[in-house]
Amino acid sequence: MSDMVIDMPQQEVYSGQIINGLLHAIRAGESGLSRVPMLVKRVLKDGMWREFLVERTGGVVCHARFIDFVTTKPLEGLGADLDLLKRICAEHTDVLDLIDREVQGKHGGDRKSDEIKWVIHPLDTSDQRDRSGKHLRRLRKDFPKLHQQVLENKLTVTQAATKAGFYPKRVSVNLTSAGSAASTIIKASGEDFARELICALKAGLRHD
Repeated sequence: MSDMVIDMPQQEVYSGQIINGLLHAIRAGESGLSRVPMLVKRVLKDGMWREFLVERTGGVVCHARFIDFVTTKPLEGLGADLDLLKRICAEHTDVLDLIDREVQGKHGGDRKSDEIKWVIHPLDTSDQRDRSGKHLRRLRKDFPKLHQQVLENKLTVTQAATKAGFYPKRVSVNLTSAGSAASTIIKASGEDFARELICALKAGLRHD
């Protein structure tokens, strides 16, 4: 009786190749980070993370949750954590949106992996990234047109949230020049707000 040869589905093979490329890009550190967002986008849009072939072992890996794919140690996963992936993709709003779509409501909080074998310097450690993620989620749910403009890079997340009305308009002012600060505030908000601000400043100075 001859040996039976089973052809592996091409999609699983192809998915495995893309995921292997993503794993190598992350492991390469700074030299590979530029490739990570587009590879993550591809893996998410085509659902490659759900089922793929690990060429080195010949085994097929299946994941029910994206968070498990991210945290499972290589070669069955990325051996990373969700926050790391978001930091690497921080400048790619469309990729962050895909990540958020996949994980929102599907796990009980971020699970940190102890299996990370490399070190990447944080790209952003402020609360701004978390706020941006929440705003993006709100836009996707309640303001789809503004959300689409963000994905098309026509608006920033903050600009869209301000237009939607759930995030207050803010401006940066030069605190080394009162004249420059006043000019910026008047141009951004108008004279009525400027007068209210003057009254508030005077009241604050009296209390001091």
